[in-house]
Formats: sequence, C-alpha cells, structure tokens
Amino acid sequence: MSEVPGLLKSIDEVLVTDDGLGVRYVVGGQASEQGRRVWVETPLGLRYYITVPPDPSPAFRLRYDSLSLMSPSDRVESLLEASDAIDDYKDIIIKVISMETGKKLSEARDEVEASQAILSQAQELASARGGSLTGRLHFDMSGEWTSTTVHSREGVGLVLPPFTSPFFGAVAGAASLLANGMPAVVKSPWGASASTAAAVAILRGTDLGDFVSLVNMNGYSRLTEQDVAATVLFGRESTRLSVSRTFSNVIANCSGRAALLLCGEPNDIESLARQVVDSAVSNAGQACGSVRWVLASRRLGEELLDSMEDYISQLSVGSPLEGKDVGPLRTRGLVDRAVKLINDAASKGASLSDEVNVNGNYVSPLVISDVPRGAELLWTDVQAPIVSVSLYDDCSEASQVAAMIEGSTAVLVYGSVSAALQLSKLRQGVIIRGRDDSFEALKALCHVVGDPVKYFGEGPEVPTTRTSLLLL
Repeated sequence: MSEVPGLLKSIDEVLVTDDGLGVRYVVGGQASEQGRRVWVETPLGLRYYITVPPDPSPAFRLRYDSLSLMSPSDRVESLLEASDAIDDYKDIIIKVISMETGKKLSEARDEVEASQAILSQAQELASARGGSLTGRLHFDMSGEWTSTTVHSREGVGLVLPPFTSPFFGAVAGAASLLANGMPAVVKSPWGASASTAAAVAILRGTDLGDFVSLVNMNGYSRLTEQDVAATVLFGRESTRLSVSRTFSNVIANCSGRAALLLCGEPNDIESLARQVVDSAVSNAGQACGSVRWVLASRRLGEELLDSMEDYISQLSVGSPLEGKDVGPLRTRGLVDRAVKLINDAASKGASLSDEVNVNGNYVSPLVISDVPRGAELLWTDVQAPIVSVSLYDDCSEASQVAAMIEGSTAVLVYGSVSAALQLSKLRQGVIIRGRDDSFEALKALCHVVGDPVKYFGEGPEVPTTRTSLLLL
C-alpha cells in the first residue's frame, strides 16, 4: 500500500482504491474509482494515483432543494460535529498534509486547528453580511423603516482549495456553502488530493455527507455557470480573474505574501528578526502570509539584517518528517525560477547571506540584502525561502516602495500610526500596525472565507444566487 493512501485509509477506507495505491473521487457522498488513473508525486517524492471521473457533471447534480429542507440549526450542528471529529484523526491528517505539501508538522497542525476554528464558528458562516438596519432611510418619507437584505441560494457551489493549505481550504469552503444551504463540490488542488479527501471524509461522517462531492480534474473549463452557482476560492488574484471569466459568483481570498516596513523601533529587534525569518521560510516560503520583503530605514534595518542573517544560517533543510526546518518547493520549475531571480538580483548589486544551494526541490534559505529597484526580486513573489531586504536613508522612500509592490497583499508597519495611515492611502490591501502579535494577524488573513478586507470590515461573505432588498 502506498504511504499517503495508507494514512488516508485510516481516516476513511472508502476513499482509497481497492489496490491501496490511489485516492477515489466522491459523488454525493459516494466514492468511486471508475475512471482514468493519473499518478502524482509529492514534493517529498511520495507517489500515488488519483482517479479522474470520465464525466465530472454527475458530481454537480446534488439536490440543493433537499439540503434546504434541513434546518439552518441542524446544518450548523453537523458542522460542529465535524469539528469534533477532526480531533479523532488530527495526528494522521497532519502527517498527510506534511507529506503532500512539504510543510513542517507544526505548520500542518496550525492548518488543521484553523479548520476546526472555522467549523466552530459555523453559525457565523451562516449569517448574511449586512443583516438588517432599523431607522429612517435617506429619502424624504415619513415614518420609521427597517431594511433587510434577503439572500436566496439555489444550485451547487464549487470549492477551489490552495495547494499550500488543501485541508483548510476544503473544510472552510465547503462549510461556508453547506452552512448556507448550498451543496459543495470540492476540486482537489493538483498534488494534494489526499489532504482534500481527508477534509471530505470528515464531512462525510455527518448528516451533510450526501451533499458533498470530491472531484479530481485538471482545470474547470468543462464546467459552465449552469453547473456552478457559487465558487469559493483560495488563491492568487490571477486565479480569481481566470475563474471569474467562467463563473460570475466568486468568493475569493487572494491573500498572499507580505512586506514589512520598518520605520520605528520594535520592542525586541532580535525577536522580530526570528519572526520575519520563520515567516519567510514557512512551507519553504510558499505559505500564505509569509513575509517576503523587508523595507527599512538604514539605521534600524542594519541591526535587523545582522540578526536575520545569523538566525537563517542555523536552519536545516530537508524532509519535514525528519524534523528539518525548511522543506521542499512544490515543483522543480519553482526552484529554477527562484535561482533565476536570485542571480538577477546578485548581478544588479544585491548581497547574499550565503551561497545558493539546490538539491532537487530543496533551496537553501537566504537573506538577500541591498536589493535595488532594478531587481525583479523586489517586485515579484519568488515563492521560495528567501527574504528580500532593501534599506533607505529616508523612510518615506521605503513607504513609497511598499506601496508599489503589487505582489504583497499585506504590509506590516513598524512605526507611527500616521505612517500606517499614510500607507493605507497609497495602496489597497491590508495594513497591520507592527506589534508583538502582528504575525498572528497575518496568518488570520489567510484563514477566512472571502476577501479579508470585507470579512474584518463588514463580516463574512456568503454564497448567494439572488439578492433583494426588503423594506418593512
């Protein structure tokens, strides 16, 4: 029996093929292995195959009208049961995630616990953003009015989890749909089918199991807007744009890498250096919320740079299952791209904390300092365990650069409130005032359904097929 399917079998044996070498797909809670076999290899070199259905459309023929007969409270109760069920298989799920994504076991544990947290908030997932507002509306009409937004949901939703957090993406996306009375079809990210199947296994064990499908397929071009009433996506902005060309109702969390703007003295610069490096090498630099760029005043930045270089030199590279600090990149193509960007920066005057060492899908972690504006590394997410550092005599210049880095979806600002406010006027996304728990806030952005700006400002986005305004 293959190692990855073997672990999945201990969670739900129905999801593993008869020969023990592959992962089945699921249609309305029922598993099948009728279809094409496609072999995949994880970043750790483990192999298994997935079964690709000959036609994915049956997976979308789920009875949303039947699910609507289940009361909202019963749906919420089922999701709370799923949260409890994760405890029974937590250590196994953690290992599956680590095997497929190359994450450290501690990072995989964070992903599983984030999944439990979102399930425990099932009631919030079922709450419509906006709710109701009582008071006189803004037009010339006497009397007191109540306005209520009414959301109608008909059809089946599609969930697109990310490779870097496949279990969380599957759980959170499906839970958001199911809580709102919409059946869910989870499409596995390529190379992380077992982690996604583990999420579906947890939901299969509840009364919501018949309203969940799991499909392994390359892309979604064969689907139409008639097949998919809503899509929950975790991924890049480019992916959101691509999905939006096919489906109109897309709820997307496009959180990615972060920049750090250092214009004020942190409480503990040694501690900050460790936090930056730990964040930068999380899942070998591929994790949502990883700090990729440091833009700092020269006085503060030089001390931070020395501490980061010292700390990153102590990290070990290798399999997370062997307790190493930095795991592999997802593909060899990402390795080649990282080396190209590093060499380009070095050719334009940047300094490397050490030599670039490559072994298969592994890249040694580096701090690259004095990165100039002309280096592509300053403007591009390298998706590798690398920190790009640029120092400036004037912090206003550092702030201007932070505003221009499109690959950064969040910025940590260590400095005055006015500095953070000024930056928020120059760029979109999330600005986080630097303090001791700011890196936890970065992670939190990745663990919500939909746009974090809307989520933390207005409440969770909910799937809907029709919206109307009721005045009472």
